[in-house]
Amino acid sequence: MTGNYLTMKASELFDSARLEALAKGDEALLMQYDRCGLLIAPGETAEEFAARLKKLYGALKTLESELKNGAVCEVSPGIRIANSMQIPSAVVQEALSVTEKLYDVRTDWVPGFFANESFGMLWGGCSLSDPESGLALFIIRKNFRQRQNWLFYNRRELLAHEMTHAAHQVFDQWLFEEYFAYRTAESRSRKFFGGCFIHKYDALGFLLPILLVPIAQFLNILDILPLPMRVFWILSAVYPLFLCIRTCWINRLAAGARNTLQKRGIKQADAVLFRMSVEEIKLLASGKLPQGSDLRWKLLNKRLSTEVDHADR
Repeated sequence: MTGNYLTMKASELFDSARLEALAKGDEALLMQYDRCGLLIAPGETAEEFAARLKKLYGALKTLESELKNGAVCEVSPGIRIANSMQIPSAVVQEALSVTEKLYDVRTDWVPGFFANESFGMLWGGCSLSDPESGLALFIIRKNFRQRQNWLFYNRRELLAHEMTHAAHQVFDQWLFEEYFAYRTAESRSRKFFGGCFIHKYDALGFLLPILLVPIAQFLNILDILPLPMRVFWILSAVYPLFLCIRTCWINRLAAGARNTLQKRGIKQADAVLFRMSVEEIKLLASGKLPQGSDLRWKLLNKRLSTEVDHADR
């Protein structure tokens, strides 16, 4: 992606002849796009999918043109990107192998940038998407320009994490979103505890009761306001316990669904789950195989065969 967001491979994705073939429902071509992280949304038709890609291409070209002309674009409040901060292709490739192995997707069409601004010490990166155009991009802290690791973050894991979000954006469901993203982590503890924080208020619910403990203790020591410390200790444990229980439940659902697929001889079970809705994953976890007849399911049925045909790679 160095120097041009639409590399030769990516630019071919938006070729007018290919998009016309997509609109006609060319399944072999649709599978190629699927493996590029351009997934078909539930209920989406071939014509709608092709139209969505045309809109995405327009957004990518507009962004490319603005940045080539020296513009500094504010893609989100407080987050600005510039052409000079684009992540080199060699760095992006580190992560593409991770997402390909897990989910059979290589989202090398997604622009990535190092952050110009200095964010908090614990901030590693984020992915951004525009529901209107379908444009997705990811931002990581500028420290990763020269190094592979920062604090407890690893650049390859972080990029793979954000690319997973970019590919999965067509599923507007929260339950398994962080589960899939944190599957890219190497550490079992990061996979589990990272997946605990799903909603934006989870971190607040986790930290606030814990921070109240020393405040209550301080008030007691100074005899300003006598407070029952046992209550605060219990409160500080409630939300973390809830997060862990919820994460265990999510992991159990995913493991059950994966087990159902593997019993049927599916070799790339995670790739199949990545393309399923929450309701479909829950049904799989109960031991039943969901069914569908829309375009997405036509491709899913190819993956659900015991021998997936990779001849169209």
